[in-house]
Amino acid sequence: VAGAMELVSNALVYVGGYVFLVFMAVCLATGLYYLAEMVEEYTRLTKKVLDWAIKVTLVMHALLLVIDRMPFMTLLISGASQVAYGRMLKRFPFIDFASVDFVGALAALGATHWVWVRYFHSTYHSTEYVLGFFFMIVWFVPFGFFISIAANESVLPGGAAVPGAPPTAGGGLGGYDQRNGGKKSRNVMLQLLDFLKMQWTKFTEKVLPAGGIPGTYRDPGYNKGW
Repeated sequence: VAGAMELVSNALVYVGGYVFLVFMAVCLATGLYYLAEMVEEYTRLTKKVLDWAIKVTLVMHALLLVIDRMPFMTLLISGASQVAYGRMLKRFPFIDFASVDFVGALAALGATHWVWVRYFHSTYHSTEYVLGFFFMIVWFVPFGFFISIAANESVLPGGAAVPGAPPTAGGGLGGYDQRNGGKKSRNVMLQLLDFLKMQWTKFTEKVLPAGGIPGTYRDPGYNKGW
């Protein structure tokens, strides 16, 4: 009887765990979409937040050196990556993937991961500790840039005044394409999430009976989002 109860309880735990992961994924996607829309709507505020995030992260690096006595070279490389991220703020939210600043920031991100993985490989810390440390020191600022990527085409009116900002293909203000009737284009994160939602809607309409769950993408011209 005890074995049967453990079998049932184990099955419930696994099912509940996977359901929990699904709900977490949905919440994460919803949160990312909301953040991406906020970033797209408040570009100047986002730039200030990223600027302060870089400065705070540099202060945390100094504290790790002075108080926790962490390796100097590791902190130097990690801190230099924050400087590389800061260079991309000059043309924010426009990011040219072929520019020296972007390639340098990408290389700095890889180097930062390498030095911190080496450090934690030589010391013992729990997984939760390492993830929390990486989020604050390694991932926080790059994540902010990730959800802000405009790919040279998406800001509110007036965004073209950013130094070095390229004009839109339609010749209008930044983020507004005259070929699309003046509609504001979405940033890369929003486009990706919209694409994933559209694919999910198509999948449910094919798999579920009676036409599946009513979606917002039956009309290809409808691009309102979640």
